[in-house]
Amino acid sequence: MKFRPIFTWAASAALAAALLSAAPAASAQEPGTDEIKAVIESARAEMRASREELLAANLSLTTVEADGFWPLYREYNTKKAALGDERLKIIMDYAEAYPEVGDETAKNLVRRSLKNRDKLGDLQARYADKFLKVLPPTKLMRFLQIESRIDNLVDLQVQRSIPVVEPASD
Repeated sequence: MKFRPIFTWAASAALAAALLSAAPAASAQEPGTDEIKAVIESARAEMRASREELLAANLSLTTVEADGFWPLYREYNTKKAALGDERLKIIMDYAEAYPEVGDETAKNLVRRSLKNRDKLGDLQARYADKFLKVLPPTKLMRFLQIESRIDNLVDLQVQRSIPVVEPASD
């Protein structure tokens, strides 16, 4: 069997539940902004260092494809990193406000987070068209799958260091 969507859904749901239940409660043990920033920077640096190696090992590009792909990828990755820096700023603003995240702060953080995610989606769509000029569609899809998996690993590491906001008590 190539796909196990029910297992995948169940595993994802279990992972999400475990992460939420493992999120630290408000206490003196909460990670501070310096610790959160260090975890995020560490995760980003680790993946930046090995991302190209992972892509090179898993894309099997011809010489012609590689000549077109790598300069375009580096351009794309630079723009993507700028959006990562913006996301880091949003996370750090949350960390500075935590645990006293008021409604206005929460609205602002949500708005900025969604805008950042939309910008990333727009960037990916623009570059998918550019990558199609140098890669066949199946290799583009493989590239996007590998990128997504790497991004998910980084996101998981980052999310583990960020406490879940507690609703204001009435």
